[in-house]
Amino acid sequence: MAQSLELLLIQFLMPDNDARRQAEEQIKRLAKDPQVVLALAQHLRTAKTPNVRQLAAVLLRKKITGHWAKLSPQLKLLVKQSLIESITMEHSPPVRKASANVVSIIAKYAVTAGEWPDLLPFLFQCSQSAQEDHREVALILFSSLTETIGNAFQPHYAALQALLLKCLQDDTSNRVRVAALKAVGSFLEFTIDGDEAIKFRQFIPSILNVARQCLSSGDEDVAIIAFEIFDELIESPAPLLGDSVKSIVQFSLEVCSSQNLEPSTRYSDNFMDGKVQTQFPEKV
Repeated sequence: MAQSLELLLIQFLMPDNDARRQAEEQIKRLAKDPQVVLALAQHLRTAKTPNVRQLAAVLLRKKITGHWAKLSPQLKLLVKQSLIESITMEHSPPVRKASANVVSIIAKYAVTAGEWPDLLPFLFQCSQSAQEDHREVALILFSSLTETIGNAFQPHYAALQALLLKCLQDDTSNRVRVAALKAVGSFLEFTIDGDEAIKFRQFIPSILNVARQCLSSGDEDVAIIAFEIFDELIESPAPLLGDSVKSIVQFSLEVCSSQNLEPSTRYSDNFMDGKVQTQFPEKV
């Protein structure tokens, strides 16, 4: 299967519509066999071009749910090893992120069943790596895993919060800071314990710094994530903003008054500012 699948993946990416359609039909046929999981995992690591490796990861993500339970422990181990290798050794960011998406899906089944006990320790190790790529992909996975195995993070919550704050303040990589910002948003949505949520107060200055950096570099979509985080903090029943209300309002005024930003960005900020003034009129 491996050789024929590789040719089909290459054919699928051809500009010729007929060739693409034929490849798609044959891939669908092969994908009914659970062995396609291992074949895709192999191509994820061995295909010569990043486009083919990325396609292998995308297809693997689509097929893994239906086939995972049918695989032997040995095959499951090989698939997990291929994904870990892709995350740590792959040079193409789109391929790394596509592999991370597969890890997130598998974790839903493997971590819950106790079949992947070393995944979280591996991610903590990656998040403290000297390599920017490793730190970024670990944060991407921490973020996406809240949707699939959020409860597994409970014993590690204090360590995770410390890690996220450290990565928000990463002074060498904007990519790491942005990934940390997104992860903070994911964990805040997942956090329901008031005592744990209050610890996010100390994140606010760093979130403001990252948001300002993103706005100055034109990454307005990322800055909007900061608005969404503040929105979560404002609406929380726990007193999460503390003494940071004035800093948030000042930032909001800066955004609203800037004519260099997209209207949608200023609208998102203005909406958040309105909530601040409604919830904390005495501090505005």
